[in-house]
Amino acid sequence: MNSWRKVMPGYEIKRWSLENFDAASAPVYVQEAIKARKWAFAADYIRIYALYTEGGFYMDSDVIVLKPFDDFRKFDFISSLEYHPKQIERNGIMNLIDENGNRKVDAFISGIQIQAAVMGAKAGCPFLKEILDWYADKRFIKADGSLATDVLSPYIYARIAEHYGFKYADRDQDLEGNMKIFRSEIFAGNKHEVTSQSYAIHYCAHSWKPTIIEKLHNLFKKK
Repeated sequence: MNSWRKVMPGYEIKRWSLENFDAASAPVYVQEAIKARKWAFAADYIRIYALYTEGGFYMDSDVIVLKPFDDFRKFDFISSLEYHPKQIERNGIMNLIDENGNRKVDAFISGIQIQAAVMGAKAGCPFLKEILDWYADKRFIKADGSLATDVLSPYIYARIAEHYGFKYADRDQDLEGNMKIFRSEIFAGNKHEVTSQSYAIHYCAHSWKPTIIEKLHNLFKKK
């Protein structure tokens, strides 16, 4: 966060937590994620709530800023692609989209998605309202007691962005509603993807992934 203050000294920084967010008024999904101590999944909703109600730029705490974001303030929503070639190849993702980047199947597309660690928006953005509404009837704890950790927020954001013209392709995209999704290098998904064009780096702490203890617990639970 020191990089935020250094590169953009004129910006006010607000830390969102359970101290300034009313979890009791949030959808059941969020409350269940908090109860399970899966903070990243609760944050998936809270970050969108923050942008929708107040506007500004949202960043995960493991994001380093390289250049000021001033040029992005003219858009109603901005983010960049996440594009992971190895994941795309491993999961056969290119078979799920056509040559124009349109989804062909009723499934979330992994490896080509919208970056959730760095976003900007104007308050009241309709796209953000659609995301908030998606969570309204969802549960984080499934009927069998397992947790819904298989659907990540970048998948959800991309799926809803289709309504505004989003394509599953790593290129700059002007969407309806004065929204802009930049190519993946603009907000680099890790330090190896940084270029001279990058504005920020998401170091991706992977806090949403199961811990060793949780993996062992699930293993013995299945047995």
